[in-house]
Amino acid sequence: MIEEVGYFLGKLVRSGEGLEGLKRGFERFFEELKEFQDFEFSAEFVGDKLVTRSRCPIHRYFRVWCDRFCLRFAEGFARAYGARVKRVERQPDNDYCVFEFEV
Repeated sequence: MIEEVGYFLGKLVRSGEGLEGLKRGFERFFEELKEFQDFEFSAEFVGDKLVTRSRCPIHRYFRVWCDRFCLRFAEGFARAYGARVKRVERQPDNDYCVFEFEV
């Protein structure tokens, strides 16, 4: 179910194809969260992958989301652009949550 929500929201903010479209879609989606001062998000291309880094308060307030649903949400969002994702780093074990996306 969470993956389907990610897919729906990915389609909702879709503005292009592939990893370039995915980057713009994430930027558009996370633009809405800029009012939360303890949230950071960035996305950049590293070789043929899109790498996102975020510092997010969810693990402090709703850890079950972080543990069980965040990756599944990202998988659905990525699927809206024909991409795959893997989580490379995760808060609070690291300073950032890092995901790599590829087509």
